Amino acid sequence: MKKLLLSAVVLAVLASCKSDDDTTIINQDINYSKLPQEFPFTKLATINGVDVINGGFGSGAAAHPTRKGVFYVITDRGPNTDFQNGKKFLVPNFTPTIMHFKINADGNVEVIKYIKLKNPSGQPITGLPNPAGMGSTGEIAYDASGNVLGTDKYGLDSESIVAAADGTFWVSDEYGPHIVHYSADGIEMERISPVGVNTGPRKLPAVLAKRRANRGMEGLCMAPDGRTLVGTIQSMMYVPSKALATNKTLTRIVTFDTVTGQTKQFFINRKEELLIQCVILQQ
Repeated sequence: MKKLLLSAVVLAVLASCKSDDDTTIINQDINYSKLPQEFPFTKLATINGVDVINGGFGSGAAAHPTRKGVFYVITDRGPNTDFQNGKKFLVPNFTPTIMHFKINADGNVEVIKYIKLKNPSGQPITGLPNPAGMGSTGEIAYDASGNVLGTDKYGLDSESIVAAADGTFWVSDEYGPHIVHYSADGIEMERISPVGVNTGPRKLPAVLAKRRANRGMEGLCMAPDGRTLVGTIQSMMYVPSKALATNKTLTRIVTFDTVTGQTKQFFINRKEELLIQCVILQQ
């Protein structure tokens, strides 16, 4: 059987873990010598004789904030390929999913559970693009035969994950770009965006809507204060417009205070290979 390889990124994630307050593994030494390990994966579909496999975990990874040897990974939006002015979604009903892992005392990786992401009503979401005005990148979704698919206003092109101390998750994506707060069971609690799809008054800076398609909020982490999210846009944005965006050395960073909802923006200007300047922008 073909396998899903747990890459060395898992080691880097786990290295930052603190000791667990769970008495079953508190102060437990983790045997990393058995990593990486391989896991069996399932087949999602067969198209023209080619198997589409469910092996895409690892778009983002995060250590449990307190439990040693426990970590989470998240899928992307599902198997897709470039097609015309958009993407073919080979499994249109694919649901972005969080996978919960634990390394036991023997050094073997155990799957604790899968957490499928859901809308506020508890229904599974898809990785299909958002509608116009709700985070759309302009990508058109097609099925494997080239037929146009619909959109999903709760759809997510999930990239990074933060495991919060309260058991909830923060996930960044490349559509809106959105930062979405999910419950421990994967139900959407809040969607923070630069466009008008917010579940509350808290927003990301409107300029972030000028991100390029498939170049949204690739990175997300929690600052040491436990309340400030730090998101990174993957590439230069179309600012002030696509035609006038000529500086390809800028990477934009945004911070979001999860308590107050305040945001700040920064950019990294890579003038030379080893010279990086950070410049603060107005809130």
